[in-house]
Amino acid sequence: MSGPTRRRMLTGVSTGAVFLSTGTGIRATAERDDDTRTDAGTGEDVALEVTIVETNAPVGAGDLLEVTAAVENVGASDVRTDVDLLVGDDFERVGRVRTTIDAGETTTLTQEFYTYPVPMDTEVPVRVDVAGDGAERTVNVIGATPLSDGRPDRDLAVQPGTEVLFEARLDQVDAARTTVWWVDGDRVGSPIGGPWQTAYDAETGFHYWREAFESPGTHDVAAAVVPEDGEETYAAHWTVEVADDGNASPTIDAYSPEPGERSYASGETATFELEVTDPDGELDRVVWWLTQADVLLDVTDLAGASDTARLSVPADRLCQTCRVVPWVICADGTVASPDETWRIGTVADDAGDERSD
Repeated sequence: MSGPTRRRMLTGVSTGAVFLSTGTGIRATAERDDDTRTDAGTGEDVALEVTIVETNAPVGAGDLLEVTAAVENVGASDVRTDVDLLVGDDFERVGRVRTTIDAGETTTLTQEFYTYPVPMDTEVPVRVDVAGDGAERTVNVIGATPLSDGRPDRDLAVQPGTEVLFEARLDQVDAARTTVWWVDGDRVGSPIGGPWQTAYDAETGFHYWREAFESPGTHDVAAAVVPEDGEETYAAHWTVEVADDGNASPTIDAYSPEPGERSYASGETATFELEVTDPDGELDRVVWWLTQADVLLDVTDLAGASDTARLSVPADRLCQTCRVVPWVICADGTVASPDETWRIGTVADDAGDERSD
């Protein structure tokens, strides 16, 4: 494996947590007030030896690779040092932890990072460096299986400033899994996601990522889907061309009612409408959100170049000070949200009293 794909495999990684052992005589990140400690960055002689104890390889591409190293201080002085984790042919640093190692003691620590979701098996060099010493190992990464269910199409062209919604789903939509996203080789967001990602998954079965593309040129987006109950990983890759002649975002042309504060009585139905247009003629759907409660209220279908989206929802599902936020989505993945939305003032009960949520 060579060329740009291999380089992305080796550099498109991000560090995760760092774990240090807590055995007797081992000190992690703690400062000392005495004069027996040597800082490895001062240029004084240090006596550290590092060994890669183990990794969890082989791992599926897109999954976490864990590297555990033991650093021994064979000198007579305590040493405060950086422990660097490096990967790839050029050994690019992807992680660092700073710790103090007492004289004659050993610190064992684990660093982890997400491997890029390449489609083929490969070998990845990893290295752990401390002042004056380093240890290397080559680990195996198993290529990710192409993901069959993802939106939008894998190749798309958009205008600068356009935001795109990317979605990934397993065939087993109820399977517990983690989805990790990369844009131009850099990991973005959190694999854990947030309440909206959780609500969207529960409603649609998809994990999503929204990305605005500002710079003209070619951009890459990748998603790794890692099931919790197996070693096989899955991946989807998109190529996005950003140019003035690309597709544009949909527009919201009219609102009903006008954005602002709206109050309702218990048992009443709240209705919100949007008139929307897609200059490329591919309107698809509107996702309606309720902020603060982090609830996906509904998904309504759209079609063609112009359409009207309508949400009718029992007022009792709304909450005071929450906002109703629509996402207008096209088949090409372009998405738009309004700057102004509807804010819920009060939802009164049958006696006319404001309901507390």
